[in-house]
Amino acid sequence: MFQGSSKATATAAAAAAAVAAGVVVGKALSQEDALLRLRLRLAQFFRGKYTLRDVRIPESLLPRELRGAADAEGLVACDVAVGNGVIDEVAPPKSLGGIDCNGCLVVACFADSHTHLVKTHAHPRARNATGSINGALAQEVEDQPRWAACACCRPNALTGGSDNAGGPQDQVVCPKADDVKRRMEFALKTAYVHGSKAIRTHLDGTAADDQKLVDTVYAAFRELRDEYATKGLVVQGVANLYLPLWSDENIAKPFADRAFKEGAILGAYCGNVAETTPEETLKHCAALFTHAIRLKLPVDCHVDETNDARCRGLSALAHALLDARAVGYDQPVVFGHCTALALQPPHILNAICQALEQCKPVCIVVNPSTNLGLQDRRGSAPPHCAFIDPNEPRTPKWRGLAPVQELASQNIDVAAASDNVRDWWHPYGDYDQLETWKNAVTLGHLDTAPHEGRWAALVSSAPARAMGLASEPFAEGAPADLVMFPRARRVSELFARPHGLGRVVLRKGRVQSGTVPSYRVLDDVVAETTPQPPPDVAYARGAAKSGLQT
Repeated sequence: MFQGSSKATATAAAAAAAVAAGVVVGKALSQEDALLRLRLRLAQFFRGKYTLRDVRIPESLLPRELRGAADAEGLVACDVAVGNGVIDEVAPPKSLGGIDCNGCLVVACFADSHTHLVKTHAHPRARNATGSINGALAQEVEDQPRWAACACCRPNALTGGSDNAGGPQDQVVCPKADDVKRRMEFALKTAYVHGSKAIRTHLDGTAADDQKLVDTVYAAFRELRDEYATKGLVVQGVANLYLPLWSDENIAKPFADRAFKEGAILGAYCGNVAETTPEETLKHCAALFTHAIRLKLPVDCHVDETNDARCRGLSALAHALLDARAVGYDQPVVFGHCTALALQPPHILNAICQALEQCKPVCIVVNPSTNLGLQDRRGSAPPHCAFIDPNEPRTPKWRGLAPVQELASQNIDVAAASDNVRDWWHPYGDYDQLETWKNAVTLGHLDTAPHEGRWAALVSSAPARAMGLASEPFAEGAPADLVMFPRARRVSELFARPHGLGRVVLRKGRVQSGTVPSYRVLDDVVAETTPQPPPDVAYARGAAKSGLQT
């Protein structure tokens, strides 16, 4: 008995020693981050100028004259001089003076050009039972009445859903509505801490029949946009209308005018155009660009997000955009998702790429995490997708990613974005563009095309350019908005432990403080479960008309 007790004691002691050692190592690593932060703060305080000595930067973020010295991962060893909040100089390492960064990896602050902040973080209350696009559309119809509800009327909103999806919902709307704003704010806080400097959200609900819901969404957008502008985070909004409705002037003009008034840009949910004639689709696309030309606004469309290879809305949009360019329209245009483009035969893919190449400035935004989960999933069905039996076990056969390599080879800008985060379209995510970069590289086999550093622009300079923002983050005079990974010297290390190697965010050269918010602060928002939708509710209730789409 005593021998067994001795063994148990020894085992417990060994376990305690291991835990203690882990704590010591963890503290040492935390101290390493803290020391770098302290050095940066002191340098900023005393001199206003400092040099980040011996850092590694992905070549796609650097001025072209510095790209030739990239290593196998596409990283370039540099010294970065910062003064008065801007980049003074980026040069080959001199090993003289400055803050020794020991070869740590540095990227530009992120830009996230395709998100859905209005419905984010609602997954715990509104789980998509099938995980499919059809299931997401239906679940959104059920949850939407809650968006304009506050704490006092949320229980009543639970009786809304598909029964009230097509008409006024005054009985469940309160002037103190906070559901949308609280979830949006949670998302923006998270993105800010992770190092984003720009984020674009599609303003779901702005095409709804319920005017109070429309007002609620726009109010939350305005308030948070203005608040985060003072912190160095640009927040843009897109007002989306179901594509055919752009041809109805009685709907389209007031919708576009309201978007313009609210500081949003124009968008369209194109849906599956496979059953629409090319001429009809082109007419609707042209109507959209007519309003964009009239108001001098950029355009951002959801297009061809389906597993149906017959869906080629991107072709019609490209031709409509070419016509708009011919009459002087010069605003940046974004086409999001484009998953069906990966299913096209080579001659059609090449023709669409050639048309897009003539449309610049244009950017294709892929959403690797969301579409990996949505595309080729059982439960998909017409009219949104090609049918996949919901009752048969089936592992997906393709990745739901637009042809990134082919597009880039035609000199077409490509960006990658978070898209949906913790909602019925995608149950995971955290608005961390490091994860998006990693997922895009992994899913698109970009690590050998030719290397990871070539594709860092997917989550920084490319989306910034698509959003009409400055897109040369390491140019002389650019704001020193940087994300440093003090314990990652290689992309392989960073991707292996994306949240375990620490990060230091600089905004205008100053160290950012703060931590991501706790999910507990949203517990009351998601406490009550949204009813599961009846079959086919999304299609029957006109979800497309209400602007319900990823």
